[in-house]
Amino acid sequence: MHAGTLNDFQNHLLGRGLAPATAGVYLGHVRRFLAWVEGTHGEADVAAVTSLDVADYRRHLLKDRKPATVNNALDALSSFFAWAKDAGLVQADPTDGVRRAQEERGAPRWLTRREVGALVRAVQKHGSKRDQALVTLLLHTGLRVSEAVGLKTQDAVIRERSGHVIVRRGKGEKYREVPLNVTARKALQDWLAAHPGGPWLFPGRGEAPLTRWAAEKMFAKLGRLAGVEVTPHKLRHTFCKMLVDAGESLDRVAVLAGHANLNTTARYTRPGVQDLERAVEKLAWE
Repeated sequence: MHAGTLNDFQNHLLGRGLAPATAGVYLGHVRRFLAWVEGTHGEADVAAVTSLDVADYRRHLLKDRKPATVNNALDALSSFFAWAKDAGLVQADPTDGVRRAQEERGAPRWLTRREVGALVRAVQKHGSKRDQALVTLLLHTGLRVSEAVGLKTQDAVIRERSGHVIVRRGKGEKYREVPLNVTARKALQDWLAAHPGGPWLFPGRGEAPLTRWAAEKMFAKLGRLAGVEVTPHKLRHTFCKMLVDAGESLDRVAVLAGHANLNTTARYTRPGVQDLERAVEKLAWE
């Protein structure tokens, strides 16, 4: 029964527009929960699961899991049982009323201006035109790396005094247009002048686009050369943080970054380590 039920649930998630990898994470959480129920009660009948089972599983996970991981599991179970209720597999959602684990969320990790400078110098010295364009694009648009490597050359619209990139399938399959400042336009123009041809803005091997894995590997190499711990997602955090520090409103930052929820954007108003260091330094006697 479980195999068919989970397969139907997976199809439901994919139909909602979730990426296959994200759907796989949800399924993993549900499978582990059902295995725990079976190990605890001797069977794993979805219709027999109660709120007490979910609460006990929450306590079980908290023994050796971080609160954020526990909440991810609860979110997956909530999604599963909401679907199961709509499908008539259960009469009530056993996740209703189960408290989330309390987690202390700090600010996202972004690069300092010194680290950005070191990274830019490293890519100018050691990177190709393609690498330079990709680093500059992520720093100045906040695109997710999957969105950047999915761009086609026709998605980069560059004019003399303006320009934008078209993200046709962002997170949640959402379409958005992200403006390009003069720095990003210049980097893309330099790259397009040397572009080897083909449909993809950032080509990889053969006629395929650069893969996310290859991009992350490239960033890891540049980070080592620059002496900076860097990932493509850190550049996204850096873009959002720089906008917030420049006084841009959260709603504008949210639209640019493609955030569905302003609470996600509000994380960039939380002080990072360097912000706190500057604050206490104001009290120094020397």
